Amino acid sequence: MSKDFTFAIKSICFDEDYRPSDNTRITTNFANLARGNSRQENLRNTFRMIDNRFNALAHWDNPKGDRYTVKLEIISVEMN
Repeated sequence: MSKDFTFAIKSICFDEDYRPSDNTRITTNFANLARGNSRQENLRNTFRMIDNRFNALAHWDNPKGDRYTVKLEIISVEMN
């Protein structure tokens, strides 16, 4: 016996304009960074940290440590 299900895949850019939806769990780290009065500063600092770490990993062709930037998307799936 099988039951049919439906699903929807959604994506949203994780950038300094990201705002978590009201039904995002409070324990989600990305959502916690994007809440409160310092949300944009928190997000900018996070992106700077990610970029710095990525550039440090690619040091062999990146002498100034500023060649690369990481872009992130949050992917979610809703199933019924």
